Parts: sequence; C-alpha cells; structure tokens
Amino acid sequence: MEINREIFRAYDIRGIYGTQLSREAAVQIGAAFGTILRRKGLENPKVVVGRDNRFSSDELSVKLIDGLLSAGCAVTDIGLSVTPFIHFSTTNFDFDAGIIVTASHNPKEFNGFRFELKNCTPFYNDSIQELYRIIEAENFISGIGSVSYRENVFDDYLSFIKSRIIIGRRLKVVLDCANASASKFAPKIFTALGCEVVGLFCSLDGDYPYHQPDPEERVNLQTLRLKVLEEKADLGFGFDTDADRFGVVDEKGVSYENDKILVVLARDILKRFPGRKVAFDVKSSYVLPSEIKKSGGVPLMIKTGHPYFREAMMADDNLILAGEVSSHTFIKDGYFGYDDGLYAAVRVAQLLSLAKHPFSEFFSDIPHTAHTEEIKLPCPDEKKFSIVEEVGSILCDNFETVKIDGFRIIVSSTAWFLIRASNTGPYISLRLEAESEEHLHQLIDLVRGHLEKYPEVDTQSLMGTFREKKEHLD
Repeated sequence: MEINREIFRAYDIRGIYGTQLSREAAVQIGAAFGTILRRKGLENPKVVVGRDNRFSSDELSVKLIDGLLSAGCAVTDIGLSVTPFIHFSTTNFDFDAGIIVTASHNPKEFNGFRFELKNCTPFYNDSIQELYRIIEAENFISGIGSVSYRENVFDDYLSFIKSRIIIGRRLKVVLDCANASASKFAPKIFTALGCEVVGLFCSLDGDYPYHQPDPEERVNLQTLRLKVLEEKADLGFGFDTDADRFGVVDEKGVSYENDKILVVLARDILKRFPGRKVAFDVKSSYVLPSEIKKSGGVPLMIKTGHPYFREAMMADDNLILAGEVSSHTFIKDGYFGYDDGLYAAVRVAQLLSLAKHPFSEFFSDIPHTAHTEEIKLPCPDEKKFSIVEEVGSILCDNFETVKIDGFRIIVSSTAWFLIRASNTGPYISLRLEAESEEHLHQLIDLVRGHLEKYPEVDTQSLMGTFREKKEHLD
C-alpha cells in the first residue's frame, strides 16, 4: 500500500485526516506496530489503546485496532482518553505497549498516533521510520488477536492522584479544557481534591469552536485570564487536546511560560531533594539554570522533545524534575517521571494550597526579561534542516553556541536566541531573550538579516509575529 511518508515524524505519526492520513493507513500502521512488537519476541503483545475527541478519532481508533489484531496483538480499548492515561496504564498495568489516537495541539483537521512501550518507554525517531519501512515492504507478521474493553482507567488514575495530593486550603480554580478530551476528566479531578471548580469550555466538541487547545500559545489563554479575574479565582489552568501539557494563570490574570513554572516547582522539590538535577530544553530562559543553582539543584540542558526528556528521567536516578517551554512537565518526586499535564496542574495547586500567599508571589523575586514566545516560521520540511544548518554555521563563527538541538546563540550573559528545525511540523522554530526590549529588537534584526536570504522562509512574518506577541513580553 502506498502511504504518505511525511506523516511519519520524529516523535509520532501526524497528518491531515482524509488527505495525508486515511483509514486504510491506520490499519497498516497498527499492523506494522504489532509486527515490531512480535519481532521483539512477544507472542501476543498486550497493547492499550485510547483516543482523543477529534471527530476522526473514533474511526481511526477502530482501524488501528483492526491492524493490531491482524498482527496477533491482545488489545485493550480504553475509549476516550488522554495521553497521561496511556502513560499510567503502561507503567502500572501489564501492558507491553500503548497508543493514543491524537494530533495533540494541531488543528482539528489533523490526527495521528503517539506510541510508547512498557513503562512509558519512548517509541520515536528510527522506530517511527521502521513502521514506514514495514508498510512500504508489506513485511507484516500475521496472527490472531483479541480485543477487550476497559472503562475504569480514569478511576484508577484518580485514586492514585487522591492518594498522593493533599490540598491544604480550599482553592477556587478555573479550568479551560478547550472542549478537548480533558473536559471529561479535569473537572472531576479537581473537584475530588476539594477545589471549587469553574469550568470553561468543558463540554466535548471536536470542532474546538472557541480556541485551539494549545496552552503554549498565550493567545489561547486569554479567555481563561479574563475568567480568573471575573471569578476572583486563585488559579487558572488550560490544557491541550490530549492533556499532556498545561498552562497556568495566576489570580491577577497573568499567564506564565513553563520555564517560569519550573522555577517554582524546582524550589519546592529541591527543598526535599537538595543536589538533585533539574532538566530543561534549549528554548528555556537563561534565568532558569541560575535559579536552579540558587535552590541547591544541578541544572541540565537537553534536547527539545518529550521522548528525550522521558529517556533522561528513566536513565538518571538523580534527575528529579524536568520541563520544556512547550509545557511538557516531568515529575519524579512522588510520581512516575513522564509528561502529565493533569498531574503537573494538581501539583501546582497543592503547592499554592499549602502557601499563605497568592500564586503571583511565587514569582516576585524571579528576574524579569524581555523575550518572545516560540516563533514558528513556516518552511518546507525538505528545506528547514539545511537552512538552519547553514545559518547556524555562520553564526557559530561569531558567537558562543550550544549545539544540543539546533543552534542556541549566546550573544551575552543576558541575551541569546535559538534557531532550530521543528521535529513536529514544517517550520523553523525561534525563541529570543534579552535583558531589555531594546536589546531584544536588536536580536530580532540580527536573525532576520540571516534568514532573509532564503525565499522559503517568510522573514516579513518574523516582525509581524513579534508585534503580535509584544504584549506578552515580561
């Protein structure tokens, strides 16, 4: 069968349903994944499957399971789900692997599959490409599979959360689920923990009619910010489509990037675990490693991408906490060290409930900088890596450079920018930070000067994007 190779990305499979991704492709993908498991020596691999609430997810889930069955897998279908429930299942129950049908924060016309092995072991990069090679060669293993249904995974998950999280004082929280899968679960979790919950866009609707379920983009938190102020709430949380990421709004309606939230979590956790490591990605503020050191921890910068973070958490017992600017957060203190936006949110709520001050006060002594959010400049997949390599190589001659993931260009101790090719979409990713807005503008001009040589990159949109985000500068 001919299948679109572009949908086989670094961390998952993702494409536009009906054009790039079809029902027939879902069957083949399931059969290929089952084949890989069988070749690991598993006779009837046990696979847990869940799905988000996109309109195409039901059908794709059924077809994916058909493919898994054809390879001899024992499938447990947990129905409407979020990625953390798949993580929880492969970590706590007897499953060899897990798959969730989701395209994460992508627009509603997209869909895809995120895979993992036992204990939430990442399945990515060459493993994703192996799926394509098996399909292309029609090199499948056949077998007789079985399917069962389990509807109580959320109950088990909630029981675990309640056994670990204590809310000290009753909080009023606003939850923006953006009509995505968390709508069914997040309000129940916070209510069970004793919080007063105000739901915002908490009815399931695969059209996502109010805003995109992507808390990394602050524009998607605007209604949440206003609702927190209107309700005089203590906190607000927003979740992405599959709830492995979260956003936070304080009682003043101010939202925070995840590298700032990581400072707050690190200060708390390092009180109990001094000397432990805290990891962050190359997009993070220069303030973060400084604050980790002040709190008695060891900062560790690693490559952007949730599989790299999960692998690091599994490999290093000294690594206690990690987070990406994209809001994937990994907590090993009292938890399993995988990305779970729901659990990260309740940990933040617990921290506030035990404090005698509002949430905004946690940030009162964290230095403020002028910075952008992640800026995504559209660029064809087949061009983005070579352009980044060419531009980065030139910049390396003039500045100190960190090459963990793309090029993090260190202009000074208080100014840097990142240029990297995205692993999840056809764009070049930028983030810039300086001690002042004036210096930030200079960095923007520097980057634009290098990128304007490439017609494939819309350099005019760089300043346009910056102007749109300017209101969010700290």
